[in-house]
Amino acid sequence: MVEETPEEVDDRDYAADVAPAFISYDIVVAMRAIAVDDRTEENYDADTLHRNEGHLRIKMAIPAFVAELSSEQKTQIEALSL
Repeated sequence: MVEETPEEVDDRDYAADVAPAFISYDIVVAMRAIAVDDRTEENYDADTLHRNEGHLRIKMAIPAFVAELSSEQKTQIEALSL
């Protein structure tokens, strides 16, 4: 006898994740814009950069999240070449 399992329902509100994702986007863009010679402990943190890049990579791997982005937002994140 095969046991049936209920389908997993994803009721997460991915639209609510867009604004936090763009906080990560802003951080990535700002840190990448700092020239290597101009980086200091006050204006650049490699761990923060990698953490926010990772956040965006994870989000962009979720089709339901990507579906909530406008075409412009999707293009902006994709332009980061994560």
